[in-house]
Amino acid sequence: MMRSRKHAGTSKPGGSAEGGAASSHEKAGRTSLMGGGSKDILSSKVLAGIIVFVILFGFLFESYESRQGGKSVQTTSVVPGVSLLSPEEDSALESDSDGQIYHVIFSTDCGGYQAWQSYMTFYRAMKIKQPGHVTRIASGCTDEEKVQIEAWFNLHIRHMSQRFHLLLTPNFSAVKDEKGNIVGDYKFFNKPFGLKYFLEKFDLIDYDGAGAFPKTQDAIVILIDPDMSMLRPINKDFTSDANTVISKARKDHIIGRTVEHGKPFAQLYGFQSQFLKLDMEKIGGKDSRLLTTTHEEGRLYYPIGPPYLATVKDMYQIALKWTEFVPRVHEQYPHLLAEMFAASLAAAHLDLKHQLINSLMISDTHTGDSEGWPLIDDIPAKEVCSVGRGDHADLKKYPLPNVVHLCQRYSLGKDWFFGKRKIPHDVYDCANPLFEEPPDNVATMFDYKWPPNAKEKTDLTPQMAKREAFMLCHLTTTLNEAAEYYKRSACGKKANLKKSMKVADLFRGKR
Repeated sequence: MMRSRKHAGTSKPGGSAEGGAASSHEKAGRTSLMGGGSKDILSSKVLAGIIVFVILFGFLFESYESRQGGKSVQTTSVVPGVSLLSPEEDSALESDSDGQIYHVIFSTDCGGYQAWQSYMTFYRAMKIKQPGHVTRIASGCTDEEKVQIEAWFNLHIRHMSQRFHLLLTPNFSAVKDEKGNIVGDYKFFNKPFGLKYFLEKFDLIDYDGAGAFPKTQDAIVILIDPDMSMLRPINKDFTSDANTVISKARKDHIIGRTVEHGKPFAQLYGFQSQFLKLDMEKIGGKDSRLLTTTHEEGRLYYPIGPPYLATVKDMYQIALKWTEFVPRVHEQYPHLLAEMFAASLAAAHLDLKHQLINSLMISDTHTGDSEGWPLIDDIPAKEVCSVGRGDHADLKKYPLPNVVHLCQRYSLGKDWFFGKRKIPHDVYDCANPLFEEPPDNVATMFDYKWPPNAKEKTDLTPQMAKREAFMLCHLTTTLNEAAEYYKRSACGKKANLKKSMKVADLFRGKR
């Protein structure tokens, strides 16, 4: 397995312990061929060990393939993975044109549900040419899963970019009582604790063990979710009004237009200042700024969510308080948003006011202007589907939000539907078909939606139909493109590229 200097669970391009082991085995083989008594016996033992390891590894990998991406794909001639980027392009993307270094990171567990999402995230980062490094932080894997997940990464993702990485971490999801006894599980603990682990352990971050980063403090960390599909690169610059949407209420309270020390950015989320209703003293202590933070400040600067952007220096301070606060928040508020509330409270405690951006994300078609929907609303209905598919690369003509968040359901008519929960974990399996894609004029075909299992249809305005169409066209096409890219390199002649599967049918129990 690939090893890092700091942590054996880090997998990244470059030097490999596997390479070193292979060299040792080659030397042993040469010794055996040359003769030499006991050396022959030693070489035989080494050779036998290699054979046993290969057989065992093959069994484990086939098991993982069957659960994460289908049966073992090495059954026919395969095309070696080829990146969409040339080596020169990939190297140039180590930083942006100004030399700024970025680290896009996302936290996952080790199961199949987030495996297909992670592959899509890496694929989109490659396709849109996201600058900087992209790292999946996978927490809580068993020993067997560690072997399998790293093998999957090495075989199916490594070739996409030398800038793509995997970091395996301990499990952080245990809920503990005052005595330290485990009394439950909250998987979203993995996000703040995984962030802190990344900043302290990842090879390309030079944490000194005392809270400082001598050479990398100016790098920018971009924390996203694994179910976010990138539409265009995320960077530190939000100076353009053409592709940056900021709420009117915040335009008189601008923190900045560029990410820098003391000026973190994040997507605006809709929970206002609800986090301030908790017991602030129990969370932050009797001297915390939380005790004097007003609800107006809470609404203006702290209803934050992914994508989060901050310098390494600031993000580490946030991570320290986020990991300190989140168990206390969860104790008072044991619900889905506990980790997000804890992030807001960590930032407020540190007086790190965030510049909130509406257009970093689109997700819920009903949210009005609090997400990046004004950019989608400006696209003509007859073109919105093709723009969503990525057929138009001209971001000056049609500026887009940065990411699509797959956390809602999208529907037009009865048959066009997308929801991530029923996407098969083996969606990339060589034998599985691709998804049927909506027609280019789907935005003008329907004035209603009737999702699977809904009792009746819901009427849609032309604006809402256009938003639904954008999401449907982007998500089905993106998943198809990622699956086709996977299959062309992994499945050879057995790749099923027929577009015949419908997401709506999956929700109706058909497959």
